[in-house]
Formats: sequence, C-alpha cells, structure tokens
Amino acid sequence: MNYPGKIKAPGKTMLKVTGILLIIFNVIGIFGTLSIISTTDTWLWMFGGEGMRGTWNFIYSISLLLSLSGVAVGIMGVALCNKIEKGIILFVIAIILIVTTVIFNIIYTIIINSFGSGFSVNFHVGLGFSTSISIPDILLPALYVVGALKNKKAHETVPYLRQQGPHGP
Repeated sequence: MNYPGKIKAPGKTMLKVTGILLIIFNVIGIFGTLSIISTTDTWLWMFGGEGMRGTWNFIYSISLLLSLSGVAVGIMGVALCNKIEKGIILFVIAIILIVTTVIFNIIYTIIINSFGSGFSVNFHVGLGFSTSISIPDILLPALYVVGALKNKKAHETVPYLRQQGPHGP
C-alpha cells in the first residue's frame, strides 16, 4: 500500500524482539517435548502407569503443536513487524496463542494434579486453583499484542494522512 510520506511502524521493535524470543523459547520447547516423548517409558510409571500412555501422548502432541504455532507466530512477527496494515492479523494470532496456551496449561495441570504430583510451577488463577503457566508463556504474547496494536493504530491513521497529502492539509 502506498502512503504519502513514510509512515513508521511504531510496534516494529516490540514485534521483532518478542517474535525472536517466541521463536527461541518455542524451539527449545519443541526439543524439550521431543526429549520427553523419547523417554516416556522411563518415567511413565511415576505418572499413571501404562494405562496413561495415550493421555500423555495426547498432551505432548498438543504441546508440540503449541510450540510449532509459537514459532510460526514469532516468524510472522519478525517478517511483518514493519507492515502496519498487518497489525490486526498479528493481534488476532497472538490472542489465539494466548488463549490456547492458557487452555492447554489448565488441562495439563488438571492431569498433573490428578496424580498428586508437585511437578507444576504454581501461578494462582483464583479460587484456589493453580496452573503451570510460566511467565514467558503469557508475557511474550502479551507484549506481542501490544506491538501489534501499535501497528494497527498507526494503520488506522492512514486515511487521515492520505487526506492531508504529503505536505500537510
């Protein structure tokens, strides 16, 4: 899209930094999950025995999908950080990532707590319920949302700038 004058993307730095961090943390998550899956036989007896193999395979498959989607969201943030017209798309995918992460972590915590294990890092959600949501799980996508909103707002000002012309009203 051609705009009169050069319009800077105010969320560029935030999207680029959080995008890179999302890529890094989610690649680590992918390798960590693959490592856990490869050693399932070793630890399965501690968390429900052989009868829970399907449940754990499901949980770690979802974890892999979340990590892969986190990498994709990070790549999109880095690639589209300077395009203000893509702010709304980046905003929506970051919200979807946050919601799916929260839902996954609640389900994961319910399964872990059903075995009486103290294996989760507690983050109090309210009403005495705790979950294993880590700070980067929510903080990075939240900062990504802020960057996307900045770009979205900049894009909304474009019609006003177009009416003014390149040298003002």
